Amino acid sequence: MDIREPMDSEALFDFGEFPTLETPRLYLRELAPADAPAVFAIRGDYEVTKYNGGANYTRLDQAVALIRGIANDYRDKRSIRWGITLRHDPKHVIGMCGYNYWLRKDARASIGYDLARAHWGKGIMPEAIRAIIEFGFQRMGLKRIEADASADNMRSVRVLEKLGFQREGVQHEQFYEESESGDLILFSLLRRDYRPPAT
Repeated sequence: MDIREPMDSEALFDFGEFPTLETPRLYLRELAPADAPAVFAIRGDYEVTKYNGGANYTRLDQAVALIRGIANDYRDKRSIRWGITLRHDPKHVIGMCGYNYWLRKDARASIGYDLARAHWGKGIMPEAIRAIIEFGFQRMGLKRIEADASADNMRSVRVLEKLGFQREGVQHEQFYEESESGDLILFSLLRRDYRPPAT
């Protein structure tokens, strides 16, 4: 896919109809209330959430509240987050990814993501993030995409580096978790540097 500048401001994504994205294996769609059990299974797994900040979920209503909050943020044009599903099973959410904020004046946004542990190591998250990167550069007019990862979360670090994100620095002892301070690595991907995969 060719990464190009939007033609004009009217071409930019405007938070109208929720955009679905497709990749060879995945279907990224809007989260719905019916997805709460799947989201709870993801966010209730300590191994998935231990680098996210905050404890893993212990109640289904926490997942319900998360989905509602994501929908409200989209309605208020603050952020956009997709549920990740497999193309052959689009009703079952196996992860989430998206833009946690979008600063239009600066043409930059920040991504976040998580994936059910059963699907780790299959290249699913790089495939999903690549789709939202291309959406960001093409439809949102972004010039810069930001991300961060705990220095201990080597899976996330490898995903970002695989996608071409560059390390910009480290915030030492940036957070306090489980009686220990942790370092946060800051990443960015600039549109001028991004090279889409060969098709």
